[in-house]
Amino acid sequence: MRRIVLAVIGAAVFVAPAALVTAEASAASTTSVTRVAAVNWPVVRQGAKGERVRVIQGLLKERGATVVIDGTYGAATTTAVKAFQRKSHLAVDGFVGPATWPKLVVTLAKGARGAAVGVLQHQLRFQYGYKTVAVDGVFGASTQAAVKNFQGKHGVGADGIVGQATWKALEA
Repeated sequence: MRRIVLAVIGAAVFVAPAALVTAEASAASTTSVTRVAAVNWPVVRQGAKGERVRVIQGLLKERGATVVIDGTYGAATTTAVKAFQRKSHLAVDGFVGPATWPKLVVTLAKGARGAAVGVLQHQLRFQYGYKTVAVDGVFGASTQAAVKNFQGKHGVGADGIVGQATWKALEA
């Protein structure tokens, strides 16, 4: 019987025959493998409410959409999602799911400013309890410290940069 191994290298998950997995890759803990492999982008559609919707609205706004960040996925958000999907050459269904999230998220780091930073900060503060994070749309030292802490707790490389793996962990 051939043995298959899941290995985590950075933010990627690889499936390979055991013989091909290097010693470093095979040293990855089972917890990390489970955590990374189990996290999927959620599917969010019209009628949804809450932090996830605020994030979608903020990311849409960051990409130029005229949308109110109110946490309610109504007709205006659906229209903005469809326009984004058309522009990004995606299936136009108005849902934000596994195909849309990776195109929608933006990479954020210290010094960044804007709507995406604001929704990141709102989520860190109100969903994850990082009370030292001000919701001001400016990615400063307290936001970076909270991001690093979050990343460390959720099996994402704790570099303080909010890329796809961190957004995915935030939205899981």
